Amino acid sequence: MTAFFAAMPHHTDRIVAGIGFASAVRSDELVALVTACLVEAGIAPEQLIAIATHVRKQGASQLAALATHFDVPLRLLTDDDLSGNVPGVAEAVAAEAGAVLLPKRKSALATCALAICAPDFVVSGFGQPASLSRVTAASTLSTSIAGP
Repeated sequence: MTAFFAAMPHHTDRIVAGIGFASAVRSDELVALVTACLVEAGIAPEQLIAIATHVRKQGASQLAALATHFDVPLRLLTDDDLSGNVPGVAEAVAAEAGAVLLPKRKSALATCALAICAPDFVVSGFGQPASLSRVTAASTLSTSIAGP
């Protein structure tokens, strides 16, 4: 793991969003939270190269919708992947990609932290891939945006 906090971002920096959430979270809440974090950090959505969370969230349709919305891969990290000296899921996962740019921000049921990827960072070697169904993700996103 690199330094915990990063300097100001550069327009060419690659960003990973670390996500933590309660199972009741809706995908539109996750999208809004990540979007707000990107805006706060002065990051263009195109700089986001992955969404990451803990492997125990595997199969959560909200994550599939989030990754589909930003058109980035979803990566899952195990306890063994995490260094253990960073509190919380969002920051711990983000910190494994590089220096934390934006510490954990909260919505009602989720958290998000952003990290600037280390120079040698490779998405395909980060955690493990999640199998996403774009049909399920798109359906979940449009349903959650439409409301209950």
